[in-house]
Amino acid sequence: MNLGLLFLGSEPLSLLRTLAPRAERSGFQGLYMVEAYRSAWAPLGLLASVTERVRLGPYVLNVHAHSPWITGLSALDFNELCGGRLELGIGAGNRHLNAHCLGIEQSRTLTRLTETVKILQGMSRCEPGQSFSFEGRVERMDWRALHQPSPFPVFAAAVFPEMLTAMARVADGIAGGATLSPEFLRDRLRPAAAESRVAAGRDPATLRWKSVLFAAVSDDEDTARAAARQALAGLFHPMPHPYYSWTLRQQGFGPVVDALERLMPAGATAEALRQIPDELLARTQLVGTPAQCAARLRDYEGLVEEILLVNVMPSAATDSTIPWSDLLTLPATQPMRPA
Repeated sequence: MNLGLLFLGSEPLSLLRTLAPRAERSGFQGLYMVEAYRSAWAPLGLLASVTERVRLGPYVLNVHAHSPWITGLSALDFNELCGGRLELGIGAGNRHLNAHCLGIEQSRTLTRLTETVKILQGMSRCEPGQSFSFEGRVERMDWRALHQPSPFPVFAAAVFPEMLTAMARVADGIAGGATLSPEFLRDRLRPAAAESRVAAGRDPATLRWKSVLFAAVSDDEDTARAAARQALAGLFHPMPHPYYSWTLRQQGFGPVVDALERLMPAGATAEALRQIPDELLARTQLVGTPAQCAARLRDYEGLVEEILLVNVMPSAATDSTIPWSDLLTLPATQPMRPA
């Protein structure tokens, strides 16, 4: 299993320039960018310029905000730029993000995501001089390639049952989000995806898996747990995320979700934090000392090929690189190997 870092876009570009080579030297094998506070492609170009071997990609691009054509062209150009290191993540966002924050029309999500996967796969394999045509129920394209193809895998964000079933049929991989325990992956998500993959006449072993963990890594366990609680509670206000509510309920934490959905919008943050038990943190996040976190990561062996870590430790006012110090020790305590 490999480790990657997932940047949220809140980091200064100067920090990304410094962290990327350090992460590569430490043994991390992937660096990924959320498209939220920043665009994805520009910071990824910076990461490509200061690294040599790590995989790179957006995690994930919103298909309601990008046409398949412009996503495909951007991906082809970037994959050529970075020497074939792109692993492209795409998803559909959620109704709160799309409608209330971004003003994006959301319709026929399942069909749009399925067709976008197929278009991106086709574009990346189109030889110079060949045409690629696609006629779907939502998307269409008639495009001619001029440059040498640069194939890249397409990972689809899919955990809700209907979406997971559909994406397991067509995507190269599943891009899981945070709050997925090893048990939930093993007992629920992977079997459902495998069944759908087989029904489509494809080998389940060819479906690749990534997942995300909020990482609160510190020699002080209390400090780590406090940071993890803050990060988790923040998922429930100011914008709700149906994904996290659903995954936590499915893993037996319904009463905690009920409390967070009630308390966080009401401004009762301190009380909301008290409702989050240590068990929830231990099962769905990466919390504790570097040695404890390295041991926990081993529970994901064989379930995902790569874990993407989101650093949730608060930055010091005088040095924003301080919280990364413990996190960057993880590959040294858990040897990584290529998938």
